[in-house]
Amino acid sequence: MVTTQRHFDRICPSIPYANPDKGELASALVAEFAPYLDANNANTDDSFSPTDIATIFTHAPHLLFLARRFADDIARILAGNAADIINEAHDKFRQSMRHIDDENKAMQTIRHFRGRVSFAAALADIAGLTIMETQFTWLSDAATCAVQETAHFLMRHAARRGLAKPPQDNLSGCGWIIFAVGKLGAEELNYSSDIDLIIIHDPDANPLNDPATAQAFYVAQTRALVKLLSAATADGIGWRIDLRLRPDPGATAVSIQIAAALGYYESIARTWERAAFIRARPIAGDIEAGYAFLDEIQPFIWRRSFDYTVMDDMRTMLRRPPDSSQWTEFNLKTGHGGIRTIEFFTHVLQLVFGGREPEIRQHRTPQALHMLAKKDWITSAQANGLIALYTLLRRAEHRLQMIADQQTHSLPRDDVSLINFARFMGHESAQSLCDTLADILSKVSDMTAHDLLDGILAANISDTSNLVKEDNKTIDIFLEDQEQLVTWLNSIGFERPTDVATALSGWIAGRIPATRGERSRMLLGRLMPELLRQLAKGTQPDNAFAALAYFIEELPASVQIFSLLDYNRHLARLLCDIIVLSPRLTQILKRNPMLFELLLYKEFFDPLPNAQTIAGDIRKIITGQPVEDALDNIKRHTRELRFRAELQAISLSSDRATLERSLSAIADATTQTVLELARADMERRHGKIAGMCGIIALGRLGIAQLTATSDLDILFVYDAPDAARSDGTRSLDATSYYIRLTQTFVSWLTTQSAEGALYEVDLRLRPEGSAGAVATPLDRLAHYIDTDIWLWEKLALTKARFVAGDDNLSDMAMKPIHDAINQAHNRDDVMASITDMRKRMAASQTATSKWQLRLQTGGLGDLDLLIQGLRLIHGDHFVKSGQTVAEILALLTTDKLIDSNDANILADAHMVMGNAQHALRLSMESTRTINDALPPALGQFLSSWLDMADVNQVAVALDDIRASVREIMTRL
Repeated sequence: MVTTQRHFDRICPSIPYANPDKGELASALVAEFAPYLDANNANTDDSFSPTDIATIFTHAPHLLFLARRFADDIARILAGNAADIINEAHDKFRQSMRHIDDENKAMQTIRHFRGRVSFAAALADIAGLTIMETQFTWLSDAATCAVQETAHFLMRHAARRGLAKPPQDNLSGCGWIIFAVGKLGAEELNYSSDIDLIIIHDPDANPLNDPATAQAFYVAQTRALVKLLSAATADGIGWRIDLRLRPDPGATAVSIQIAAALGYYESIARTWERAAFIRARPIAGDIEAGYAFLDEIQPFIWRRSFDYTVMDDMRTMLRRPPDSSQWTEFNLKTGHGGIRTIEFFTHVLQLVFGGREPEIRQHRTPQALHMLAKKDWITSAQANGLIALYTLLRRAEHRLQMIADQQTHSLPRDDVSLINFARFMGHESAQSLCDTLADILSKVSDMTAHDLLDGILAANISDTSNLVKEDNKTIDIFLEDQEQLVTWLNSIGFERPTDVATALSGWIAGRIPATRGERSRMLLGRLMPELLRQLAKGTQPDNAFAALAYFIEELPASVQIFSLLDYNRHLARLLCDIIVLSPRLTQILKRNPMLFELLLYKEFFDPLPNAQTIAGDIRKIITGQPVEDALDNIKRHTRELRFRAELQAISLSSDRATLERSLSAIADATTQTVLELARADMERRHGKIAGMCGIIALGRLGIAQLTATSDLDILFVYDAPDAARSDGTRSLDATSYYIRLTQTFVSWLTTQSAEGALYEVDLRLRPEGSAGAVATPLDRLAHYIDTDIWLWEKLALTKARFVAGDDNLSDMAMKPIHDAINQAHNRDDVMASITDMRKRMAASQTATSKWQLRLQTGGLGDLDLLIQGLRLIHGDHFVKSGQTVAEILALLTTDKLIDSNDANILADAHMVMGNAQHALRLSMESTRTINDALPPALGQFLSSWLDMADVNQVAVALDDIRASVREIMTRL
């Protein structure tokens, strides 16, 4: 065993120890590689025996693969000549790439180059023949050279195709700038590291024959660059390219225009992107233009004043996961006291103080630490100690990656593999390696203490809102590796975790209006773990997240909703429930997110007041206001009340009757106050007139049983002397006056403004329908009802109720209606009219799902017509109009006009189907959009609303109910 090499250390104290389970393979490898060792040095103290070499390759399948390709280099590497081999590889690679025209040949050359350099660097490290700084240089220079020559190859290829002029040898003026960031930018590349690149182009200064094609050209060039370097071939891969550090990677092209990149970095770029540019350097393309770009964004990276504003952002970046209770799968990069701790410690101090002290702006970690010590921001002992510890951790990280050429930072996942890795590191036991690591990590934690940062780190112990913890692993929801986030999302129940993670990345990139500001991103980051867990509790978390995404992505550029939810986490959970259950309410909240503030008031879940009280409140709010302001305030107040009523119902805090009563009271009050406002406006414009007017409600509003999506069926009635005219300067006769008043009234109810609309209004039940005037004179109404009314129109009038206008007109307007319907009607005539209406309804609308309860045979539409028909047949038993189904059936039963059993069946049918319809309309804007298979959340809510076990029981019950209604209709 060789133990005297000069570059062994605590983390790698010797060359690897043998794996006893691989004895047979080791013997075969001894025979295979013995011929490639230098026989002249076989008996020296520092020689490497065939057994030593075989041991190395049994631990690392990747190195065995390379050894078989570059066996002739083994003796030279072990003789200390790795640098010569790497220099030869560079020279040969550059010469080859400058004379290659074929892409396949280029890819083969790239992979051969990377393999030879990687093998020389790895074997020299394992043999203790080089230091880590040299390793970094070899690996970084090789990657840089590969990117440079590949870029040159592509620009030459473009010139041959007639797309651009032939490039300069150094690509000066090529319009394409390739920046290395991350480890390559710092010239500290890992053994199997991805290459982090940011690529930009100049659409104006370039050698293209058609400058208008610049965007498409450089995007295509970038994709070709990635393919040549990263595609898997029979020769392996070259370097994996990661372009995700570019501005807003989910939304931007792989190559970005210079102006767009500058605009991004000067406006919405985040702190970690500033940190990334500490280590940025142009490595290929137009290098001079690259440095000019860096000069231009210096104020973004380095702020002149001590940048304490960065602290809030760095709180997240500096979070340290808790100590692991075991060493298997411990992450050398992100673990407590690991590589990231040292890097972020360095970067924070650079960001804070680098604005005033340019010497601190070093892109290599060791040099930056030395300069921080020179400027007295840390001690020399700290700098030297952290550099040494950083080197040890990076060496262990490299050794991990040599095994299978994977970018991993985690120790093996089981004890046996951990023991073998310890042997590969030159330790006789896993305990020896783990004890060494424990000492290193502890020292890192001690040495990264700093007066400026201790407060931040202490705060982070309690501020873990961005963190999620599963299986003893802690990750940051936005800033950790994408793969780790995807794994966590999958573990809690998401079936499409990559899609969710991509959306989260876009939000935190400021790609949507709601997260353009740094504070809004911070708040959303704090909220997301809880929101995601809440969504994952449902049966379809991916669909629930899609609904949440739809909500968040449509929010305006404001942080108010996030602040509200951050301080009231119970509201965040309720928001998730609403989003999952009710797309309709979600739409309302998207347009008016601050409706959620209402839940902070203790009276939110109290019963709503009656119509008179609501109307009085509205009058107080709008007194003395201009019309536009008054209307907006009415819309706001009405919206808040409707949201309150609907949320009470959707949270099962109120029942159907309460919901109907509340929604109808709101509509009554709204029609009253808007009519008053419209009359005042008419008087201002045209003067007062001798006459009265009012609103008769029909349909659901008439019987005070509105649903969440009901429109208002109304009839506008007025009474004025024949010769009446308004007394204003722009005088109008009564007909014109009340028609304009009606038009104004309806317009104010229905027209969209910044505050939305109040209601949809239907005036088609007036005399002559759509052909008649929108305002009906009282005498015309009475005459029409007396002489021209159709029987089906009488059915509609059974629901009539006077809701707004002059009190003195109420009885006068309702009298002809009552006279017409409160008399007995011929059963055959009524039933014939009902049959005709059912046929017309069936011809115009067909149920597309079983949840369209109004259109189903035996459904709510049929039941409603039947009850109205019975009400009309026995009209002489009624005094007024506007009775509900329950009230009509109760009177008919009392007067023995219907079999009590039939009445009970019909009443129960109306209650169950009505409840179901309310539940569906609370969730969806229209039942036409609902399929037979309900979303699970809606099915659960529907069954709870109906007090049934599940949605299947609901469906069976509705089928039975409709069958009963059909049977009774046939008999009656």
